[in-house]
Amino acid sequence: MKGNTINKEIITLALLIGILPPLWAVASPYIGVSVGPIALICAGIYATNGNKFEDAHKIALGYLAGDSWSLIATFAMVNNHTLNPDILLFLLLFVLGFLVVVISSMIPNIIHMPSWLAGWAIAMLTMNLDTTTGLPNLAVQIGVAMLVGVYYVGALLDKIHRVINGR
Repeated sequence: MKGNTINKEIITLALLIGILPPLWAVASPYIGVSVGPIALICAGIYATNGNKFEDAHKIALGYLAGDSWSLIATFAMVNNHTLNPDILLFLLLFVLGFLVVVISSMIPNIIHMPSWLAGWAIAMLTMNLDTTTGLPNLAVQIGVAMLVGVYYVGALLDKIHRVINGR
């Protein structure tokens, strides 16, 4: 965009963002995903990484690892009957956070550390707010929304945008 001129790339991006994410928002409850907006957050992180499809798989794996981390932490918190909840929360966050950094640093070509950390935070927040859906079911819904964010709202939207604009 030069000055106040809106060019073809801006218009096509606006149209694609106006069409694809709302289609997901409408469809997600019909396929049993009550946490559809998570896809938009995950797509944002994919885009922030430069819309690099070659990184899509490691970003997606990072989100799924974060979702799993959240499930582990939430199960531990819910089933805790001995430790002070604040101490347990600190210990869980310390150990799991430490492991995220160590593991993802050892295999950066396989897993994306920022998406692992973000996925963990997104899933923990969601699991803390939704106390009516069973945790395994909710973890699956979160994982589906995360994958939709990377591959549908992120990668597919970017690919269509590039094709339309001849790039």
